[in-house]
Amino acid sequence: MQSRAARSEDAEAIARIYNEGIEERIATFETSLRTAREILNWFDGTHPVVVVEDEGVVISFANTSAYSPRGCYSGVAEFSVYTASEAVGQARLR
Repeated sequence: MQSRAARSEDAEAIARIYNEGIEERIATFETSLRTAREILNWFDGTHPVVVVEDEGVVISFANTSAYSPRGCYSGVAEFSVYTASEAVGQARLR
C-alpha cells in the first residue's frame, strides 16, 4: 500500500468510495451521491486530498475542507477518511 497526493484521474474512485459511505449510512450525514465531476471541486489547491493505493487501485482517501466560512475559523479545516468496503481491515505493515 502506498499513499500519495490525489490526482484528478482519481475522482471516479474517490466518488465510488465516498458514495459507499453515503449508501451505508454509517460514515456521513450526506444523502446525495456524488459524481466524479463534483469530487473534482475538492481539488481547490487549498485543501489536500490524499489517496491510498494497493497494487495500483485506490482503496482509501482522506480530504480536508473548510470548517466554517466564519472569519474566526480561517485556516481551520475538518478532515474525513473513507476506505472502500472491500479494503476495510486489509491494512498491513510493510
